[in-house]
Amino acid sequence: MASAQDIKPPELAGISYYYPSTDFLLEARAGKVKIPLGDLPIPLLKADLSDTDPTYDAIGRGIYQFLRVSPESPYAKRYALLFRDAYPHLLAELATNLVMLDNKDVDLPYLDRKITYLKIFTLLEPDNHHFPLEIGSAYFEKGLTFAALSNTTLHLFSAEKYLRKTLQLKPDDLKTRNLLAEVCYLVGKYADAHALWREVLDSVEADDAGRIRIRLDRIEHGRCPQVPAVDYLQAVGVALEAFEVSDFEEAAAIILDVIDAVSAFEEFPLAEINYLLGLCYVRLDMPKYAEQYLRQALLLRPGFIEAMQQLAALGVL
Repeated sequence: MASAQDIKPPELAGISYYYPSTDFLLEARAGKVKIPLGDLPIPLLKADLSDTDPTYDAIGRGIYQFLRVSPESPYAKRYALLFRDAYPHLLAELATNLVMLDNKDVDLPYLDRKITYLKIFTLLEPDNHHFPLEIGSAYFEKGLTFAALSNTTLHLFSAEKYLRKTLQLKPDDLKTRNLLAEVCYLVGKYADAHALWREVLDSVEADDAGRIRIRLDRIEHGRCPQVPAVDYLQAVGVALEAFEVSDFEEAAAIILDVIDAVSAFEEFPLAEINYLLGLCYVRLDMPKYAEQYLRQALLLRPGFIEAMQQLAALGVL
């Protein structure tokens, strides 16, 4: 088995490592806590490097940055435990930030930060099912976020990973089973989705139960799309990339194919997809088609400000 000295810590931008002597003690809380660091390489911000032993504050800053950047790396759990024992005030700050993220509508950078913070708390409480459930939920949300569709496959399979981990910790959690079924349905694991939804059907609200019954009927009668939804979502990500490099004809062609194929998937961000198609036709100077898809985006999401602005610019609103 490899020793700690054999495991090389990851190279991270802005971080260097200090290798303490085996008898080095980190003193915390006015000397009330003395923690031997032994063979643990200590991450430090490069600005905190010096010819002397690092200070308590410098070590705290380095560990905090490491955990925020690389919570799944080697040593991450040991750093998290050290962070908990020696820097409770920074851990409390992290918890406060997480609560704030839970109380607002978040965009992609906030979702990324939320996932990272949750991973840190998972290191400290590996038996707490709440943390992998929230991580899985955040990855699911990210996988269906329009701006992140180019990586939707990665995000949805990450969601599946953490939701399955949640069920290992709390097998009877209905919320987890329902959300995991949604993920399985999107990635084409229809048999898994069927088994999970069967277990929650009698416990969900009437509207959800109706939607689940429709899905179950499709699965049971072999009417699920042969191409799973995740592939179409990924295709929209490709269209978005084409749009960003001004290949509007290619983007429009991809989106038209997707729109024809996704009627069975309610989760699709169809308002955004129609809006993007409308923008393609604006750029291609095809105002009739642009108006058609911008109006469809507005129909799917009343109050879609960007769609209204484009329609106004076309002089049809």
